[in-house]
Amino acid sequence: MKTFIRLIRRYVLAAVGFVMLLFISGICFLGWTAWYEATYLPQREYSFSDIADSMIETKDGIVFGPQHTPQEWMDGYAWCMVLDDNGNVKWDYQLPSELNKHYTVNDIVNFTRWYLDDYPVFCQTRDYGLFVIGLPKGSLWKYNFYSTPALLRSMVHNLPVVVLVLLLTGLLFCLWLGWRGTKRLETVAAGLDALANGQTVQLPTNGFTGELAKKLNQTSSHLQKRNEMLARRDDTRTQWIAGVSHDVRTPLALILGWAEQLKQDEELPDAARQKAAGICRQSEKLRRLIDDLNLTSKLEYGAQPLRKKVCSAGPLIRKLVAQFYDSPLAEKCEISLVQSSEAEHSLLSVDEGLLGRLMENLLNNSVRHNSEDVKIFIKTCISENFFLMTITDDGKGYPTEVLTTLNSEKIQENAPHILGLHVVEQIAAAHGGKTLFSQNTPYGAKTIIWLPLS
Repeated sequence: MKTFIRLIRRYVLAAVGFVMLLFISGICFLGWTAWYEATYLPQREYSFSDIADSMIETKDGIVFGPQHTPQEWMDGYAWCMVLDDNGNVKWDYQLPSELNKHYTVNDIVNFTRWYLDDYPVFCQTRDYGLFVIGLPKGSLWKYNFYSTPALLRSMVHNLPVVVLVLLLTGLLFCLWLGWRGTKRLETVAAGLDALANGQTVQLPTNGFTGELAKKLNQTSSHLQKRNEMLARRDDTRTQWIAGVSHDVRTPLALILGWAEQLKQDEELPDAARQKAAGICRQSEKLRRLIDDLNLTSKLEYGAQPLRKKVCSAGPLIRKLVAQFYDSPLAEKCEISLVQSSEAEHSLLSVDEGLLGRLMENLLNNSVRHNSEDVKIFIKTCISENFFLMTITDDGKGYPTEVLTTLNSEKIQENAPHILGLHVVEQIAAAHGGKTLFSQNTPYGAKTIIWLPLS
């Protein structure tokens, strides 16, 4: 609606401006015509009526007035003469030889309105006769037109009405154009919204937005092809990672099982049993990496289903911490859990399995990357309608390059291995939350996780 109003306002202003422009242009044209006519009319020092009034009839004949010489009176004119009542020339000044000395009534009527042998002439009736004065040939065109007073008065009275009708007609036309233009633009806007949402667009290509609609259709077609190609590539990648993970798990399980047997075989030397224990640790690490790789691939392309359910946050966090205490890595750490009363009784809609994986990766990271035993502190609270969980330790903290990679939107060259922490980011994002990795004060690592409340 706002777009339609803006278009109508522009069209109305354009119509008013156009009418005003025509009106001002007409006035300017009339003014220019008057100036041009005044500039290019034959330049005469005195009007023909002044000359006719100055003529004096004496006993010797008719002469020019004594105020000026004949040449001054006739400046700009070619000749002049005076006719008596019978049409005879009773006096003349520089009368051309081709002109007659006698004129009938018809002749006088004709040259009074038009020309006398192509000479533009003006006539004045005086007591001494008919005064006729001529301009040079071709110096002036004479036209006669007639109009009734009623017509002129009607034009003057109806001019405002005519202008108003023209203005209203222009406004109605602009309203129609604005309505049509708005409909076309709304169609294009709907196409842009659909294109932004990843939908296929096929807009009509007629009207003034036809070229734009055609470009949008082409863009939609190209995007559709590219999305299909990307989807096939992502599916292929996910299937490949899942296949490799599946193929590696079977021999890895055998290696881990045999290593466990060798580690528990008391008949073997201690050195061999220690090597078997090392094989177990590395196999567990490799299995975890494979699980992380498979999980991050599924989370990235939306192939990992979220089995959410609403649960109480306090018992859930205690349960996940207790599960970690059952793992061998818990022997190298001490965990403290503090939950606020609000956090204890808050509700979360989460996938318990994925949230457990998030906790496990963070706690494992604190233990594995510190050679000495560490103290891990977990604190939960409510902040701005979010469940806030802060995990810190007193170890050596995150390496600088790891923090740079975690806090950067682009993957950098020679980036360190952060697959486990990347999975933490993905799990939090899949639940509508976010993560922040930083250094703890005065030393150690610090991770803050925001999860939306149910």
